[in-house]
Amino acid sequence: MVYDVVVCGGGIAGVAAALAASRTSKKVLLVEREYALGGLATLGIICIYLPLCDGAGYKMCGGLAEYLLKLSLKYGPGKIPEAWLNPNSTPEERMHPNRYRVTYNPASFIIAMEEELLNNGVEILYGSHISGVEVNDGMMNSIYIESKRGRQEIKGKTFIDTTGDADICYFAGEKTIDDNDNRKAGWYFSYDEKELKLNVLADPVYTTVPEGSRAYSGVDMRDVTQSCIDSRKMILNDYLNKKKDNKDIYPLIIPSFHSLRMTRRLDGDYHFSMNDEGIYFKDSIGMLGNWHRNRQDRYSLPVRIIEAKNTNNLYVAGRCVPADKEGQDLVRIIPACAVTGEAAGTMAAYQAINGKKPKIEELQKILKDNGVLIEQDLFKRVV
Repeated sequence: MVYDVVVCGGGIAGVAAALAASRTSKKVLLVEREYALGGLATLGIICIYLPLCDGAGYKMCGGLAEYLLKLSLKYGPGKIPEAWLNPNSTPEERMHPNRYRVTYNPASFIIAMEEELLNNGVEILYGSHISGVEVNDGMMNSIYIESKRGRQEIKGKTFIDTTGDADICYFAGEKTIDDNDNRKAGWYFSYDEKELKLNVLADPVYTTVPEGSRAYSGVDMRDVTQSCIDSRKMILNDYLNKKKDNKDIYPLIIPSFHSLRMTRRLDGDYHFSMNDEGIYFKDSIGMLGNWHRNRQDRYSLPVRIIEAKNTNNLYVAGRCVPADKEGQDLVRIIPACAVTGEAAGTMAAYQAINGKKPKIEELQKILKDNGVLIEQDLFKRVV
């Protein structure tokens, strides 16, 4: 069997890509090495769906980014801020601290995403580690997976790299960037027979590594292993400190995934940057706010960040897109993963069915028809 679209990686970007592709294609495969969807957003317990808005009360992300936010609450708990449920609310009422964001339950989100994919005809393949690809004359023909039956080939017409580590790009010979400056983190739920609490632990990202800590590569498996060990030590130390004041507390749920947030990504001709605030790109595939700042920061995402440079039928989304250090900290979050995933899935399915990529005007129309926000009037400058 030859799939129309093969999505490699089942994090938020991969889920969005597969859902978008399934709108027009009936042969979509999602390959995931773990045994549940969501990646860091669920298995890593990074369970805050960061804002879909710009900080000044204006929505920047619609389409699947907004749909998945609502899906994360389908089986509870969690609540959308009231101002964003009221169509008559003012921008002032939607500003900080009422930004369009939610905290969700990872288990509920896993169940809801899997159900959604299956209901839309997406085939899911869990427990499959991608170990190589086949590329001929600038076109990818297949990926190779390692599973309990050994090495297997999966053929496709188009492919999307949502591995979070640009594994497919790397195997295809695309130029990539390694980030060896990942910091230790460990989010976990504790319980003391009275209160279930989310504990957020992390070393600072942009300052000097704290004494006693270290930085990690996201592609060196000894580093990845050590980061997992150190993350659990971080959780243990935090729990033991809390236990001094509360003898009934204990760790209830800890991550079953590493805590590395910025690892390997595609090295394209253009790198998304936080310095591009206020710039509208004519080839925009969506928009994004700044989760760091509670002010009117607006970003436009150009189509070139989701296209591989040398492999004509390979797309990227989520953490795999080309970006500088600060830019990567914006495009790695859930809303951006959903926006880039939806665009990549839409393009890949179009190419698989029509034998060519859509023109940017056609792509933008399809995305807008599906609720994606692409609004030039919100920006100061057009490029």
